[in-house]
Amino acid sequence: MYSASTNQTDNCDVAVIGAGPQGLLLATWLKQERPALDVVVLDRAAAPGHKIGESTLSGFCRAMRSTGIRHDVLQRLFYTKNGLGFFHTDAHTTALQTAPEYITETFDETFQVERRTCDSLLVANAQLAGVSVRFSHTVKPKESTFKAGSNHLSCETPQGAATIQARLVVDASGPSSVLGRHFGGYAESNVPFQTSAAWAYFKNVKWLNEYTGWQNVAEFPRDEYTQHLCFKEGWVWYIPIVSWEKASDENLMAMVNYLADPETPMLTRDELSQKFDCPYEQIWSIGIVLRSDRDQALNQGAEAAFDHYKAKIPALATLLEGAEILDDYYPNHSPYAVRKNFRRFAKEVTGDGWLLVGDAAFFIDPLRSPGLTGGVATAYQALQSVLTALDQGDLSQAQFAGYEAYVRELYDMLEEQNQIAYMSHNYPQAISLVRRFGEVSSRDHFNGICDEPYQISDTNVWGHLCPEHRQRQRLVWQIMREEEIEVGNRCPIADQEPKDYERMMLRLRQAVGEHLDQYMDLTPYIMQNPSEQGALAPAKVMPKPAWVDLGQGASGVPRADLVSVRA
Repeated sequence: MYSASTNQTDNCDVAVIGAGPQGLLLATWLKQERPALDVVVLDRAAAPGHKIGESTLSGFCRAMRSTGIRHDVLQRLFYTKNGLGFFHTDAHTTALQTAPEYITETFDETFQVERRTCDSLLVANAQLAGVSVRFSHTVKPKESTFKAGSNHLSCETPQGAATIQARLVVDASGPSSVLGRHFGGYAESNVPFQTSAAWAYFKNVKWLNEYTGWQNVAEFPRDEYTQHLCFKEGWVWYIPIVSWEKASDENLMAMVNYLADPETPMLTRDELSQKFDCPYEQIWSIGIVLRSDRDQALNQGAEAAFDHYKAKIPALATLLEGAEILDDYYPNHSPYAVRKNFRRFAKEVTGDGWLLVGDAAFFIDPLRSPGLTGGVATAYQALQSVLTALDQGDLSQAQFAGYEAYVRELYDMLEEQNQIAYMSHNYPQAISLVRRFGEVSSRDHFNGICDEPYQISDTNVWGHLCPEHRQRQRLVWQIMREEEIEVGNRCPIADQEPKDYERMMLRLRQAVGEHLDQYMDLTPYIMQNPSEQGALAPAKVMPKPAWVDLGQGASGVPRADLVSVRA
């Protein structure tokens, strides 16, 4: 089913390590742009398998469509996602329907994907484009040699040792980062706070759309959003998934090969299931992501962390009431999985004859689903640099200086953005303000291009690399970080309440409130909920708390600087 090399030595133009979304999309784009190129993708697994990372956004789905994958195919295989929902929850939140809520509506229809199925589809599509995808190939970097224009990759295969000679090597191996760990390693801890995740898979979760008494109007059923239950220690994700896990590798690959062919008639999901003997079912991915500077429960184990926050956040207990955990649903996946202190950045992103893309270059907290979106942006930027380098015959590190600068800038923006999101959990209305802040810039940048092919403007992720947005985002981060430091100095986290962050909210409204209300028409959720409109302008803020002395730039509040993970 999956190709395996029978030659001891093979030559190619570009070798991509990792048959995940970023590597397969980059390889397919290369073949589309330069059909004569010999592009090989190498993966250590025997076949696409289960991975965490189910939530997609517009950029990633548009990237898939740009390689020839039909939107109808995505609709058949995956669960529809139409945006991101956020709730502020605490011990007083007995029902999600009464929690402060904000919804970022999607630009177009996106999907919650099961990675084995998604990756299998991308494999089939890449092979259709002429990419050679070779599984059961484990690259041995210590036994390989790297040189601009002449790399020798030593691989271990079931048939024995093999060598791949490639002009260029792209590491798209994700968090395992074959070359990233070989060249320089990673900085993983030098951020204001690290985060860790625990997650599990469930069945028989009650649909959110069966809940009654919602305070605001949502454009789509609330199950069609990646839902976030936000609290001061972190957040919970809620993701419905159409799972094809019980289909065999052979049958699943036959189905996606059928779907990858643009000439085949489109069948319904049930017709596909019957035709290829691929059963599917409805499951849920539910996980908790926690700040290491605020949480102690995860030290007792993933299940203990779930139990702790179910007791602490009644809305989470309600969400999981009656749900059944899937003990052995995915191979090599315990009922509860954990990944600790996962945010990191590669010390070296490029070198002579090689470069990193996606999670191999950096790993960002999943709070806003940036992984696949940011990763595919790095792959498309890499594409431009690789094509130029190949055309000029110069595959030295200097040729990739522009790409490396882009990756570092993107990481800085996304890391700063995630810290802002976590700090917004300290105050209910801060979540809405931060979400509106991001959405205004995103829609202003991308409105009108969602039906266009994936393009270079998509790599300005959500439009948030624009200098004007970066300047405002830096100010928002500065205010929130200063306030967290100030509140933390006078009040232990266990005792902190939203009222302790009233000054933070005042300062945020003064800084960006007028801007957000001015561009209210760029936020669909606000426009369809009149009670949420006009709430952020400085002239309409709540009375200043008696203890607050704003002074000149928040007198007495220590200044804070963004601690780069690369420092």
